[in-house]
Amino acid sequence: MRALIVQLPFTPASPAAVYPHAWADAQAPAARLSVQWAPAALLPGTGRDTEVVVMVPAQALSWHQAELPAGLNKQVQRLGAALQGVLEDRLLADPASLHLALQPDWQRSPRPWVAACDKAWLSGHLQALEAAGLAVHRIVPELSPETEALQVLALGDTESGWLWFSQQDRGVWGIPVTSAQAMGAWPAWLGQSDSAVPVQAQAEPALASWLGERLGRTAQLLQPQQHWLQALASPWDLAQFDFQTHQHARRLKRLQKFTQTLWTAPAWQPARWGLALLLLTQVVGLNAWAWKTRADWQDQQQAMTRILQETFPKTTVVVDAPLQMAREVNRLRQGSGQLTPQDLESLLNALGQALPQGQAGPTRLVFQPGQLQVQGLKLSAVEHQAIEQTLQRQGWRWRAQDNGGELSAPGGQP
Repeated sequence: MRALIVQLPFTPASPAAVYPHAWADAQAPAARLSVQWAPAALLPGTGRDTEVVVMVPAQALSWHQAELPAGLNKQVQRLGAALQGVLEDRLLADPASLHLALQPDWQRSPRPWVAACDKAWLSGHLQALEAAGLAVHRIVPELSPETEALQVLALGDTESGWLWFSQQDRGVWGIPVTSAQAMGAWPAWLGQSDSAVPVQAQAEPALASWLGERLGRTAQLLQPQQHWLQALASPWDLAQFDFQTHQHARRLKRLQKFTQTLWTAPAWQPARWGLALLLLTQVVGLNAWAWKTRADWQDQQQAMTRILQETFPKTTVVVDAPLQMAREVNRLRQGSGQLTPQDLESLLNALGQALPQGQAGPTRLVFQPGQLQVQGLKLSAVEHQAIEQTLQRQGWRWRAQDNGGELSAPGGQP
């Protein structure tokens, strides 16, 4: 899915605020971003298949670990107040003036990470983007503590650049490059003397050689703003508590993103092949079952046709073997003088046996072969039901009507 990444500036929201932004694809981490700058009113428009991701700069966030009271995962409405109470002594500002956001899997962590930033600053920029017609689907931190190894990231140049560190156990922190130069050896940047810490180093071109010399190892070259794609792929979402707006739009985008990942990601290729093979197997199985059913039906039809022609040799054209067989049997009965269920006498006999004792006879009868309409009967609903059950046990059909009913012979009209 295509995404528009918009980085928030450090300045408060205003018509003059300029937003760095770039188009990106989370499925193409090697792609090179083309970053542009524009005020909110001139940011590019987005379509329904585009995810708008706001990125909070690393300098605007502070990171804290919180030991939350047990049971908060079942009382989410109390989570915000609990966070403010737990972090009150460690925050430099009033907790009510800060926006706090928990890591994605905080329920499974005894000391989850909490990201904090100025609430008014964040709210002002989100309102500015919304006024410009951009519905924000996700808010991500520029850097987040996700790996067990120490991540060292050098951004910018030697004059205005920053050196950033992130680690799952220690959070995210950074120092200006000019300060790092004055501090000497790189372990001092960490606030410790242990030089055996496993390090994964990345640097933009202007700081690649500088960082490599101080670490004593080659730093992975990173194109400018290339770390935005890492932030885009992060599971973090700072849109929590007061900023949980556009929930439906965010859920829809997450579903679209997940669907596209299943459809295009190389890691899901075996699953796609398996699903395609399963569908193909089902189609082949259904066709085989349909062919077998049709073959059985044709065999049954041929057997019934053969029985009809063997029993009644004069039948040359067979259209409906069961119906033709019934007609021929009825003709034999009529020719021998036997009554058939379609005769008036048979219908009257069945009706007489089913009517309640003492019931006055009908005032009008309408007969056609296999069917008798009876009028002038005064029957209750219970009596109609009793008649229907009695006739049904004998194979007849009774349908109650106003002031009477309709009796049909077994098998219907020949």
